[in-house]
Amino acid sequence: MGFNAMRRPRTRARGSIVAAVDLGTTKVVCFIARVADEGKAQVIGIGHQASRGVRAGSIVELDAAEKTIALAVQAAEQMAGETVNEVIVNLSGGHPASQSLSLQVPVGGREVTDNDLRRAARAFNGNIATDAEVIHAVPISYGLDEVRGVRDPRGMVGESLSIDLHLITANTGAVRNLTACVNRAHLEVESVILSPYASGLACLVPDERELGCTVIDMGGGTTSLAVFIEGRLVFADCLPVGGAHVT
Repeated sequence: MGFNAMRRPRTRARGSIVAAVDLGTTKVVCFIARVADEGKAQVIGIGHQASRGVRAGSIVELDAAEKTIALAVQAAEQMAGETVNEVIVNLSGGHPASQSLSLQVPVGGREVTDNDLRRAARAFNGNIATDAEVIHAVPISYGLDEVRGVRDPRGMVGESLSIDLHLITANTGAVRNLTACVNRAHLEVESVILSPYASGLACLVPDERELGCTVIDMGGGTTSLAVFIEGRLVFADCLPVGGAHVT
């Protein structure tokens, strides 16, 4: 199972620090933010460097990419006056694959709990390639017995719980190389997020995601897209062609 597959959202205390690294083909950017009221983030530090060691969204030279990450993070730390130990990092290479699955687990006539939702979402084991890593497992909708389209089945009673799940996987080697590169910069990987998913969460307002929207992010070496319907990610992909290929 991958980094973010059905991971419970981390609750951050007010005043705590969160850091993110955007590792791109042409530049690397680090943002450091402090959590304010209602979980909102206030950016307090930004650092960026021309990218080295990355081609078409994938790491091709560990030493060069590591140094670029370290320099970007150091610049953000100096601006913020803070030191970070772990970062959220994006993934735009590694041949990400997007697939939808329908899974079922027995409930036994009792109330559905959080544990049942996690069991249902983890039932995808065996549906992924041996050389793939799960990056995201996003629930689209649930069903209980014969009832479909249930948004939140917790507390409801039934015999069988079904789940429509959107699964995003990536090449295991690419994910491990990304993690190794961040670790070599003396940082821990808190989580990995697919680049177009991050773009959609950052750029689209809730109404756009609810009504249905596609966001296209053209970077220097890759172009990525994410499709949202009813507030959920239903498709994502990354292509190794970007602005640097346009004359």
